[in-house]
Amino acid sequence: MGARRLKKLCGHADLADVLEDAAAAERLFEWLQETFNGDMFPPSSEAAPSAAHLEQVARFLNGEDLETGQRSFFPYRFDVIPVELVSAIYEQFVHSAAATTGGGNNAKKEGVYYTPLTAVSLVLDEVFDGLTGDETVLDLTCGSGVFLVEALRRLAHLKSNGGTPTRAAIREALYNQVYGVDSSEPAVRIAAFSLYLAALDLDPDPQPPRALRFKPLQGKTLLVGDARTIEQTPDGRAVLTDGSALKGFDVIVGNPPWTYQGKAGTAARRAAGSGVPLQPRGQSLDFVARARDFAHDKTRFGMILSAMPFFGRSATSIAAARDSIEGIASVTLVDLSALAGWLFPKAGMPAIALLAGHRERRGDRMTLVRSHWSRAGEQSHAIEIAPGDVATLPIASWKRNAGLFKAAFLGRRPDLLLLDHLWEKHEPLEVRLFELGATYTTGLILGNRRRDAAFLRGLPLVDGRLKPPFPLCGDELPKFDQPGAERPRQREVYRAPLVLVRQFMRGGPRPVARVAEQDVVFTDAWYGASFASTGTEAAYLVAGILGSALASWHLLMTGSSFGLWVRRLKLKDIVALPAPALREHFESKAGRRVAELASALDRGPLDADDWNKLDDAVFDLYELDDEDRIVVRDGLVRAGWQWKTERESSVAPVGVDELRHYAEAFLSTMDGWFSVSNLRRMRAEIYELDAAAPHRVVRFVIENRCGPSVVRVLKSGGPLSAMLARIGERTEVQVAEALVGLRELRVHARDEVSIIKPAARRYWLGVCGLADADAVVRDSAYRGRYDGRES
Repeated sequence: MGARRLKKLCGHADLADVLEDAAAAERLFEWLQETFNGDMFPPSSEAAPSAAHLEQVARFLNGEDLETGQRSFFPYRFDVIPVELVSAIYEQFVHSAAATTGGGNNAKKEGVYYTPLTAVSLVLDEVFDGLTGDETVLDLTCGSGVFLVEALRRLAHLKSNGGTPTRAAIREALYNQVYGVDSSEPAVRIAAFSLYLAALDLDPDPQPPRALRFKPLQGKTLLVGDARTIEQTPDGRAVLTDGSALKGFDVIVGNPPWTYQGKAGTAARRAAGSGVPLQPRGQSLDFVARARDFAHDKTRFGMILSAMPFFGRSATSIAAARDSIEGIASVTLVDLSALAGWLFPKAGMPAIALLAGHRERRGDRMTLVRSHWSRAGEQSHAIEIAPGDVATLPIASWKRNAGLFKAAFLGRRPDLLLLDHLWEKHEPLEVRLFELGATYTTGLILGNRRRDAAFLRGLPLVDGRLKPPFPLCGDELPKFDQPGAERPRQREVYRAPLVLVRQFMRGGPRPVARVAEQDVVFTDAWYGASFASTGTEAAYLVAGILGSALASWHLLMTGSSFGLWVRRLKLKDIVALPAPALREHFESKAGRRVAELASALDRGPLDADDWNKLDDAVFDLYELDDEDRIVVRDGLVRAGWQWKTERESSVAPVGVDELRHYAEAFLSTMDGWFSVSNLRRMRAEIYELDAAAPHRVVRFVIENRCGPSVVRVLKSGGPLSAMLARIGERTEVQVAEALVGLRELRVHARDEVSIIKPAARRYWLGVCGLADADAVVRDSAYRGRYDGRES
């Protein structure tokens, strides 16, 4: 509204002056209520604002600091009110309102979280690709409408074929193409208001004044109710049904609630009898199944979901996730867990984006995309994805082994090959423990203390307060003195020797596994297994395996929570670790060495050399070759990225020593191929570039001579741009033009290949060298020779 219109309506040309005049402010609010169909203010705000409140708003609009009274040169301007601001304010209100009512935080219970525009753009950029603008869009959990507003903008621009949208096109999309459902009436009102604002913003000339008036959206295209049963309400039947069938929509988007609503909520969901597998905790996948009810053969899906059911190990989680994937075609999943610190900071769990129906329709495999944390991404709220972060996984492989799902996101091809090898060769630890008469269990839960626990009184206590170096000697531990516990467990659970594993990992990526040689009570901060029927040798052998880099790597690749920016181990993940036949190794050289080194864990902190010795002993026990050891040791490094300090180091510029490690790993694979004829070898050239250079280059050249491959460190002879130009001249590839952003390149000539990647350490681990060498071999086999093409 311009100054002239404001003066005509309220008698003042300045909004701050209007708010300081009670009569003028009343006329303004009446006009807003009429123009926006009462959706600008929810019913809870119907009471007239006090003069004091209006005065504060007026002072703010004049650029005054309300605490100090200082004036600003740059008062707030209302040229544009971003919809994400409206949504963020809505989230603040619903969370603070729930907290002040004393009735519990219903917003958190219902999973009400503002969806950042970054995540909305990620979804809509994909599912709107190639659309005409005539499509219908549905959000079954629309909240304050951020998805719908952005969908409206895109539909209007598509209708205009790149030109300026007409008012008719904008209103057509607003009234007939954008639909939303939410259980909260205030949320629906804000969604309507946000859509009105977006329509005004899109309008090339919102004049005359009657152009500011809108038809009501609530009850027409925006519905209040439960998405599961909305078509059974009068409004729902009128809007969402077409005769006796549900209406089909072209695009279905949203960010459904994630939060676990307790046993009562789960029981209610099961009683509803949807006919599809339900995830055991949370409800986000329920809405994916519900969305399919409103889909047709060509519907596109774009939803932000909790990542936990996809990475879970329980049969119910896996069944629900698979049903969601198999129920829709051409699925792409984008793992957003690395961005949990800023993307959904209040949610307390990682996110995943499900996209479907927008690509070539294949039902036999899914595309997996991994996002990475970076300082620049966190500061700018940008989601960084490079071509190397995209992989595919056959659904049949996922069905064969659920552990492959997470590994396909986080790992490289050498990780997957080693996992397959270990799973084929060894039984899970759970089976090996059963063979020894031992079983892992969660410790005592104090809880409501209703059950008798007096039979445990006086025993040493190991709880979550125990600090390193974790002495498990009875004389150094407090005594259990409680008469009762919610789950005291049986007395046999606490028989020594015990192998205890801490549930939460603090301070580092290795599981904390310790042996207690006398009976102790351990709480649910620990998992424990009694080796009373086997002895201390078996206990120390298992503790050594669980404290090794191998266990850390396996938990990172396959664990249902650790590795998703959650530093927690779950019992099912621990006992899923492949383990050799333990009884056969009590007296083996490798087994005795592992047990001997594990026994040193309780005597004091170990240095890096001690841990390396333990890892080597475990590698010997598992008979891992040199390349497998590179994979596992680098897995320990990658597991460390779950902590802030190590995560920041992962994006620090790589050094020459680390590049040498990368090159040696690359050559270890290539040597295997050249050793067949023993006529040629490969030389690696590492170029020393300025530390601030955004990329690093390693060149591998085939030499017509036998012998071991060599690594040389060379001066770059100029800036990065000059080096890229020289590579381009040799290979006839426009390297600088192809190298955009986070792109990774393999540039081939007949007898050489140059690897060009961003300078961050995470691109240059040894496991990356193995994967890159494997890719070069496959490239060469596919082409028959190095022909200068860039991949």
